[in-house]
Amino acid sequence: MQQLAVTAIGADRPGIVAAVSQVLHDRGGNLQDSAMTILGGHFAIVLLVATEDDPEELRDALTAATGDLGLTISVSRAEGTRDQTDPTHLLSVYGADRPGIVAGVTAVLAELDTNITDLETQVIGAHDEPVYAMVIELIADDEATLAARIAEVCRELGVDHRLRTIEAETY
Repeated sequence: MQQLAVTAIGADRPGIVAAVSQVLHDRGGNLQDSAMTILGGHFAIVLLVATEDDPEELRDALTAATGDLGLTISVSRAEGTRDQTDPTHLLSVYGADRPGIVAGVTAVLAELDTNITDLETQVIGAHDEPVYAMVIELIADDEATLAARIAEVCRELGVDHRLRTIEAETY
């Protein structure tokens, strides 16, 4: 079996996950990793699927089965190996909403060769005083350098932050 990356984006409505996952099941695919969320009234899915289908076959099957949902679907080969490294730290950043927060913080992470495993952002608070909130799971080797550089960039951006170690748990 090969691994394919599947994305589907469309207006948020009930039944999207059921329709997409049913197609994968019916075609003998195995859903391995997934991320699904609502972004500004749109529902977005990113999946890694083990399947015998080629990308075009799976895309056509998904498009046919979900046509009434109005999804934009993309399927491509997923190259690379599956990294089992768990995140080591959680970084929360929050402050007045303004352009450049994500770019500034992630530039420091890239500079320090810190891998982002998950990143979520959201504008919260009152309409007249929006607050930008960002939460990043990451893998870091040098916590002291990371803490110092993140503090510096957050000060420059005028936002607050909290960096904490993630304790590994076994389920």
